[in-house]
Amino acid sequence: MAIGSGIGSQLGIATETTFNTNVTVTRFYEFTDESTQYNKKISEGMGLRAGGLLPRSQRRVVTTFDATGDINLDLPTNGLGLLLAHAMGSFPTKSGSSFTFTLGDTYTKSFTAQVGVPQYGGTVTPKTLTGCKISSFELGVGAGELAVGKFSVDAAGLTTSTSLATASYPANGSIFHFAQGAITLDGTAIANVKDFSVTVDNVIKTDRYNLGAAGAKSEQVINGFRKITGKLTAEFTDTTLLAKYLADTTAAVALTFTGSAGSALSITLSAVKFDADTPKVPGPGVIDLAMTFTAYDNGTDAPMTVVYTTSDSSL
Repeated sequence: MAIGSGIGSQLGIATETTFNTNVTVTRFYEFTDESTQYNKKISEGMGLRAGGLLPRSQRRVVTTFDATGDINLDLPTNGLGLLLAHAMGSFPTKSGSSFTFTLGDTYTKSFTAQVGVPQYGGTVTPKTLTGCKISSFELGVGAGELAVGKFSVDAAGLTTSTSLATASYPANGSIFHFAQGAITLDGTAIANVKDFSVTVDNVIKTDRYNLGAAGAKSEQVINGFRKITGKLTAEFTDTTLLAKYLADTTAAVALTFTGSAGSALSITLSAVKFDADTPKVPGPGVIDLAMTFTAYDNGTDAPMTVVYTTSDSSL
């Protein structure tokens, strides 16, 4: 029996062989919080009849359903690969000491996720989501903070009847953080950036409801150009970023964390356009630039590459 609070919770995922068909989760994460929930579309027939003062319960039906929510966690030096694979749509084998992820098609790549939710008395209720896709995700780090990830999940189903899997975690795993981070612009290190984040919208169609499926959705598919945006805060110590913004020139931006025991995580955007900011004088204090940006495809380089250096032998 677990502790009867979030302290006793667990979260794991595993890649499905067949879409929306439950598999036992095997990769477990130390997470910060999650908000996955079951969504059902309710329809009620009016059914006017003599003496009827309320709608009848027999005329309320569930016509479609799904599950959605976010998973937030500190970015670990071990075990992150499988989440990155489903987020990016890329399932590489390890080359040397690293996995290299580029954007790919997420079709036929779904996963099962299971959250163990403790009741007050310590009994853990398994909340199992099937047919999961990462609809969007965000990676970043704040000033003096841990590197974090937010993964938004769209799932075809949710049940509490699947047995709770036994959790196991990587031995001696650590986490990436601010002191390990560095930013480059066109390959040159810049030292005035205080925080950085990038958000990827995978733009998947999440409402594929068809007759004959008993209300369940068909597999989500990419439904448009991916959208990659981000933001950073920089001390106004020079005009490097300002010049890029004013001229609307393209820049390659990379955030790299050099972790413990040979671990590393790098996020490279090959063609960024800055959308803001112009420096302003708000008063007597120092001036920072709140830069926002959009990433594009330059026709030559991968628009986004994530390299994960880890002791893990597989995703």
